[in-house]
Amino acid sequence: MKLAADLQAFAERLGHGFKRPELLLRAVTHASISAPSRPDNQRLEFLGDRVLGLVMAEALLAADRGASEGQLAPRFNALVRKEACADVARELDLGAVLKLGRSEMMSGGRRKEALLADAMEAVIAAVYLDGGFEAAKSVVLAHWGGRIDAVEADARDAKTALQEWAQARGQ
Repeated sequence: MKLAADLQAFAERLGHGFKRPELLLRAVTHASISAPSRPDNQRLEFLGDRVLGLVMAEALLAADRGASEGQLAPRFNALVRKEACADVARELDLGAVLKLGRSEMMSGGRRKEALLADAMEAVIAAVYLDGGFEAAKSVVLAHWGGRIDAVEADARDAKTALQEWAQARGQ
């Protein structure tokens, strides 16, 4: 199988040459257009989430050898959450290559944060299955690297910060 020109250009932006291009095609196929002969990206999304998590955990441990688990967990969450994945997807213009059903296209699916985040995780899994952990790690670090360096030492979300503030005051 040979990739279409748009998918080949995406693979180049991603930084991975696929030996098994069908993996990339599956990673960009949304459930709204799937069929028995065209599987969607949901299973890849599941795997990609775990691969991303492992890469981020390793990177955070290496970046701050003195940080406690309590300091690392909020940073980790900031790096793997839906918004971060969707931001990377937008930077790579992943939305332009998504395979969507008509209704999903009409409702702006190529710009939907959750859809972009899920597809980004599926793409990570496709790289992992195609080239192994080191290939996936290389792609993730290439696109998340600046985020790892920039993640705040105290990356708690607003709800967690409020809960901790209230609990410290016995509320």
